Amino acid sequence: MIDDSKKETKFLVDTNVLIGFSLWTPIPLNGGFWNKLEEALGDGKWVLLDVVVKEIKYNPDLVKWCEKQKNNGLVKKICDDDKYRAIEINSQYKMIDEVTQKSTVDTYLIAYAEANNLGIFSRESPRSNSTDLYKIPDVCDELKIERIKQPMIFLKKIGFKPS
Repeated sequence: MIDDSKKETKFLVDTNVLIGFSLWTPIPLNGGFWNKLEEALGDGKWVLLDVVVKEIKYNPDLVKWCEKQKNNGLVKKICDDDKYRAIEINSQYKMIDEVTQKSTVDTYLIAYAEANNLGIFSRESPRSNSTDLYKIPDVCDELKIERIKQPMIFLKKIGFKPS
């Protein structure tokens, strides 16, 4: 019998995390970092969703890196059940800006995480005012989905070691 109490939570990565990594550790200058990130993805230590990959548009190096992951079969696709659950989540916790459709991907991340017993790694902060739209941390807390915000915690969880 497997003891689930010792099982490490795997995490989905939000778009803002990959963009942040690419800004502070540019792919052309930090190939070792990105290779290790890719290796951990291939080993199933974290999850990259197709909707996140589609959101990345303005950084050619990051777009290319994500496409490589997709071509290698390492990008998971959300399914119709995830989309339906995302609609339910938005109905209960208003996340999507009706005018811009901003944060649609956030509802997909939460639905996928919930369905697959995953956590979410996002740099997003909770909403500051109760009249604001819900943010990933708010909804994760409501639905008891584990979340992390600190890159060091995530990187240690996926096998990066201090030098």
